[in-house]
Amino acid sequence: MPPKQSKRDTIQQPLPRLGPEPYLELMDQTALAETDRQLARIGLFLLWTSDNTLDAIDLDLAAYGLTESKLDLLLLLTLHQSQAQMSPSMIADRLGIRRASVTSLLDWTEQRGWIIREHSSIDRRKIHVRITEAGSHLVQQVLPVFWSSCASLASILEPEEQIVFLRIIEKIHHHMEDKLGVGR
Repeated sequence: MPPKQSKRDTIQQPLPRLGPEPYLELMDQTALAETDRQLARIGLFLLWTSDNTLDAIDLDLAAYGLTESKLDLLLLLTLHQSQAQMSPSMIADRLGIRRASVTSLLDWTEQRGWIIREHSSIDRRKIHVRITEAGSHLVQQVLPVFWSSCASLASILEPEEQIVFLRIIEKIHHHMEDKLGVGR
């Protein structure tokens, strides 16, 4: 008969934090010779920071039943309300996600009454998406919390650091938009 497991043994423990060192050691073992290690390290921290940034924003938006990606959709529709024919594929291209992900996002927001999908009066095969009054009301309610959440991300920086960091992050942002051929 196998030994009886205690309740503590059956609860899954989180993985221990490793810190950057094991990743940097792995980079030294596996990166191409011409890869600049300092730039790779900066890129790694940018990647980790972007993941953590989304998690932090999602925590602040959870009270509204939203995530950053769902709010991003609602903001896109809000800012492009004059674009009478916003299609799911246009949304996917702008948000940088797959068409299937957009469909799921649209299903979720439509079920809550925040967006509607309508067939084109010219071509019934085409679908257009627009934000509803309820969706617009939600966006207006959430935006003050969202902006506070954004501000909190860099609140540890001194005023001089903020100026330098803003120049750097905008430069990286524009570089990524150019590289991907997409922009806000």
